[in-house]
Amino acid sequence: MQNRFGFRDFLFLVLVIGLIVSVWLSMVQSDKITGRIAGVQNKLDLLEQRLANLQAELESGNVAVGVAPGASGTGAGAGQRDESWAREGVPVQWWPMPSYVTEPRENADYAVGGVFTEIFEGQPPTITPYRYADVYGRRVVDLVCEKLGRYHPTKLQFEGVLAEAWQYDPNGYWLRVKIRPNARFSDGQPVTAEDVRFSFHDIAFNPEIEADRFRSTLNVIEKVEVISDKVVEFTFKEPRFTNLDAALLMHVLPKHIYSQYTPTQINESTSLLVGSGPFKLENVDIANQWKPGEPIRLVRNEAYWGRKPALAGVTFTVVQDTLARLTAFTNGQGSMMRATPKQYEAMIQDEQFLEKYDAKMWFNIQGGYSFIGWQCGPRNGRLTPFHDKRVRRAMTHLIDRENVILGDIQKNLGRVATSPFASETPQANPAIKPWPYSVERARELLAEAGWLDRDNNGILENENGDEFRFAITFGQGSEGTLQMVTYLKDQCAKVGIICELNPIDWSILADILNKRDFDAITFAWSASIPESDPYQIWHSSQIDGQGDNFIQWNSPEADRLIDQGRVTVDFEERMKVWHRLHEVFHDEQPYTFLTESPWLRFVDRKVGNFQTYKTGFEYQELYIRDVAATAAQLP
Repeated sequence: MQNRFGFRDFLFLVLVIGLIVSVWLSMVQSDKITGRIAGVQNKLDLLEQRLANLQAELESGNVAVGVAPGASGTGAGAGQRDESWAREGVPVQWWPMPSYVTEPRENADYAVGGVFTEIFEGQPPTITPYRYADVYGRRVVDLVCEKLGRYHPTKLQFEGVLAEAWQYDPNGYWLRVKIRPNARFSDGQPVTAEDVRFSFHDIAFNPEIEADRFRSTLNVIEKVEVISDKVVEFTFKEPRFTNLDAALLMHVLPKHIYSQYTPTQINESTSLLVGSGPFKLENVDIANQWKPGEPIRLVRNEAYWGRKPALAGVTFTVVQDTLARLTAFTNGQGSMMRATPKQYEAMIQDEQFLEKYDAKMWFNIQGGYSFIGWQCGPRNGRLTPFHDKRVRRAMTHLIDRENVILGDIQKNLGRVATSPFASETPQANPAIKPWPYSVERARELLAEAGWLDRDNNGILENENGDEFRFAITFGQGSEGTLQMVTYLKDQCAKVGIICELNPIDWSILADILNKRDFDAITFAWSASIPESDPYQIWHSSQIDGQGDNFIQWNSPEADRLIDQGRVTVDFEERMKVWHRLHEVFHDEQPYTFLTESPWLRFVDRKVGNFQTYKTGFEYQELYIRDVAATAAQLP
């Protein structure tokens, strides 16, 4: 058979080629148009922000030079700033409009639009402000609800957010704050001093609202008063090093929204979330709320008073199983996920993986520490074996934190912990070293506490004949956690202790903690400020209600030191108090402090301007490269 290529075939081929070229030119033109549209949008956003900044300056009277941003000045004539709102004789600190630490618009591939999807490991039961109980809830709320101030991501020094200026009593008894004139909530209503007062007195300190854990940190504040529409004043109970943290870092909620709901509705809500931040909840309807198990969808707040983010939205999904989480991420269902040490170690050696994804590791103030919390108080009316500090210390000696927990399980990505104070901070006592791994020392301490194998059956009993039996409660889905609790079970068996594994869904953790319904429990704490206040977790006053002293540890010496440290304003003297408290933690072992952990994150390389900071990273600085071609997949 012969192949014949005739004139008609030639014409057909020319037509096909022409069609292909036409489509290609159309695509190129479309890309140019898309790029121009994105460029116009960028310029509009920037122009809108400059106009907003100018309006704010005009309204506040800060249009003249003479006082540098963040500088102090007193009197109405200092740099022509209007300081008639301020108390006389106390310097005022002014703050420029909040901006990016790293400017995303300077990148050549910067684009507006796209959704950044983060895959959570645990399920937050609620994202309602002052009601959330975990780090996942906090991350969501922080994008929607703003604060008067924040710690700068690299300098770790306070700067204003909703606050345009403030003055702090040199003696530490009051703080007066001026709110930015252009600050407004997502519905366009202005942020006022009454909103700040309402957030404190009518939400956080409303006894009918279940906000115990927040009251424990805000209780340094005596009252919040409205001085004028945009000026609010905090009165503190006494000078404490946490006064500014409490006042400037509380979420400011819109009174005109939250006052519509009863305390019962707020307590039962799962997503009553409205604020002034760069993002807002896609759907705010108390009759049709977000529910645990559904993706949390935030969209860009188009009415945002500050510098708008490039992202069109941020979505949070939950995949608790470790392997399934990585599979979902590599299948394009997420922009970022937290990696386990085992996954991180494996993937940084995978060239094909690294072509598409970036593997990040860095220490920051939110890295936190993992622990096993021992129930020191009663559970269901009976004391557990862990009410005796000798037993708690024995459990610490049973665990090889250096070689097994840090080495085998965490692949040496971290440090052994000895207290809640991060080792690189001045709060930690450098003289304290981890208790060594020693099964023999554990046996000795258990015997001292009265736990012996009295009937030679291989199980320890107390003098009443009760077997040493307990359950370790832990969240499902983490391969590393499962390895750790399985190791603990095996170690306990070596000395005659029966350890049972009690896996739970993350969504019920808060209920278990509130009811103190566990023998031992493991998870991790993370901080959000450079110097942590130990009161919330460790003071005995936080045993009652739903406070975070859920292990019911009652140490008069720790209480004394916590109370002393909180009112010690001098930094060096306060560090001496915290070092002594570190010694108490080390001696009594209310937790077995496992490891301090860096952040391990896998990030899709489509995400632009992902910067690592001492505070974590900034969602607002991110953008999606080539949005038109790589539109994010919404789960």
